[in-house]
Amino acid sequence: MSPSRVLFVLHSDVRAGLEEHVLSLLEELDPGRFSLGLACPSLLIDAMQSELGSLPVELFPIDPIRWSRPRLVARLWKTLRSFRPHIVHCHLFRATFVAAPLARLAGVPVVVETYHGAEIWRRDRLGSFLPDRFIASFVDRVIAVSAAAANFLVERKGIHRDQIEVIANGRDLSIFTPISTEIRSRKRRELGIPEDAPVLGVIGRLEEQKGHEYLLEAMPRILQDRPGVRLLLLGDGALRQRLHTQAKALGIDSSVVFAGFQNPVAPYVGASDIVVLPSLYEGLPLAAIEAAAMGKAVIASDIGGMDEVVVDGETGILVPPANAETLADAALRLLREPALAQRFGNAALKRAAQHFDVRTQVAATERLYLNLLARRSSTQ
Repeated sequence: MSPSRVLFVLHSDVRAGLEEHVLSLLEELDPGRFSLGLACPSLLIDAMQSELGSLPVELFPIDPIRWSRPRLVARLWKTLRSFRPHIVHCHLFRATFVAAPLARLAGVPVVVETYHGAEIWRRDRLGSFLPDRFIASFVDRVIAVSAAAANFLVERKGIHRDQIEVIANGRDLSIFTPISTEIRSRKRRELGIPEDAPVLGVIGRLEEQKGHEYLLEAMPRILQDRPGVRLLLLGDGALRQRLHTQAKALGIDSSVVFAGFQNPVAPYVGASDIVVLPSLYEGLPLAAIEAAAMGKAVIASDIGGMDEVVVDGETGILVPPANAETLADAALRLLREPALAQRFGNAALKRAAQHFDVRTQVAATERLYLNLLARRSSTQ
């Protein structure tokens, strides 16, 4: 029996958590069962080229698709007709809004969407989620990356619970493991961070969503109590210059290291003592899983599915979003009590191994694909 063809459709041209999620599926799905394609902007293909180049994935460069851009819609239509997928798997509403109805029109047997978390960009737009309920009629199953995401789909979007499958995000735990003292020291030297400096690491794009500005606001108070602390920002994005300017205005620029996007990121996470994720909204963030898998205590905003990774008072500390004071309180608590931070990190490592291995995520996704294909075949 020949492999089933699966086409992933992405809208974004920036490599971030969602894109890492898809890359994990492209790397791990059984090639004996599935033949894979990826339709996404060429900028994203370029950003993932080092990994995609070694994978048996057919690539279809298509700029962000909208119904208002008929040339791009036509290109996706041509892709559907040439690749002839058995499954189209869309990620987030912007991609699903075009790809799902187009896939149905092209006769694709199964359409799946993965929902990664609340789309804050849509606040005050359209007045409701009526378009979501309409587009959901073209989708066989919506994968929610966390229980919180599933609840949002039901309670806010009005998607029927039976149409939703919760498959938690996972990471390759053979890559994200505690690092040696030697690697930790080498990365710190590369970054210009003293060997004995306490380091707060932040993993995430320099975008509004990630809440960096609130952690920068917290830093003067943290530095007043612990002058040697360094803040390590791992990621790049549109707010880089603004955050540089903010750090300088606060007088903390000498204590902040803008390391940019790093691949692989694991050694840089390992160079941190505590990981801070001050996001304003998330689904189930890969950065929290990565930090936990590396045995790091995590301070994070209590939003979305964050509490499914970071257990408050057990593997880290949860704080209200957009609140510099509580971020400072949490950071100072762990900086003053390194034994507590170590205990949290050990518990986080154990929890990641139990719940967030990418193999569990991929196996659940494969089962869903096969069940949906079997169901579709039985009704024809």
